[in-house]
Amino acid sequence: MKNQQKKKFYKPKSFDNLTNLNESNQISLLSKIFGSKKELDVARSNFFKKFNFESNINSLRILTFLLLISIFLCSAMFLVERNNEKVYQSWKSAGIENIPPSDILDFESIIDFSQKEDFLSCNSKNPKKLLDGICDETLGYVDEMNATQSRSQIIYIFQILLLFFLLFPLATFFHRAIRNIKTLGYKTNISAEKSVIWIYFFLFLFYLFVFISRWISSNDLIVFILILLPVLILSFRIVKVFKEIYLGSKEENLSNKSILIIFSNRFKLWLLALIINCLYNPSTITRLWSYNSQNLNEFIYATKLMYFSSLLIAILNILTILLIVEIYKMQEIKNIKKGSIEINPLE
Repeated sequence: MKNQQKKKFYKPKSFDNLTNLNESNQISLLSKIFGSKKELDVARSNFFKKFNFESNINSLRILTFLLLISIFLCSAMFLVERNNEKVYQSWKSAGIENIPPSDILDFESIIDFSQKEDFLSCNSKNPKKLLDGICDETLGYVDEMNATQSRSQIIYIFQILLLFFLLFPLATFFHRAIRNIKTLGYKTNISAEKSVIWIYFFLFLFYLFVFISRWISSNDLIVFILILLPVLILSFRIVKVFKEIYLGSKEENLSNKSILIIFSNRFKLWLLALIINCLYNPSTITRLWSYNSQNLNEFIYATKLMYFSSLLIAILNILTILLIVEIYKMQEIKNIKKGSIEINPLE
């Protein structure tokens, strides 16, 4: 018999990527989500990498665009709340004194509202009687209440989402601004990363205290203190960081000057607007300034506070644009006139 050649069995080429011993096939699912060891090493090396002056123009453009959208939403919120006030005022003129329920399926609240407002025919949850129109007048107020509140909530949700998106370019802008002051020859011990993290931590703490304050206490003074405390700490951290930014970005040496001279009028107005907005915004209005309105007059007052708060947010957005433009210009001008140096974080 002829010697038969031994057959060689080869694995399919499609299996090669499953068996090759490379790093991408040896990392776990968590590593793929949060980053591999190689990516961690690259991030670590970049952290200690030398850096030069970097322009903040791209972050400035993104922030300006998003803040202009926020100003547009503030204008929409103002118009919506003004229109809501007119609706509620028309109810008041018609003799309504209580706040209509906004849930059309909450028949107990609907009947209770009807009895308080002398719509005596609306006294049953029987479907047959409801179809006969015994509660049509009451349901008209309920539908209108639901519509007005839905419009306000939609705009407020968009504002919250926009605030979330603003956090990223804001962090990028101020992180780069802090790094730039070092390249412009200003000696400072503050860390760009730690500064941004601390400010955002106290901002998170502020929102956390706003939402849990009523769970902690029903006393208005205690709630106000719980909200004020993180605002004061946040303001202190902001002043500390911005002092270094201004000292490092201005051409003249102001190290021995007072804070009032170091800071521009833009920053002073911006900080004042920020503190006012922290204490007076839609979230604090519903939890502090106009908590648990009992009648239509109180509800109308709360609506007025809402559209005034939208104006304050718009003013803060405008001042924020002016502030970041000022910081950008100061650093660019100093870089052009005096130049910059390369910074080695390991030195």
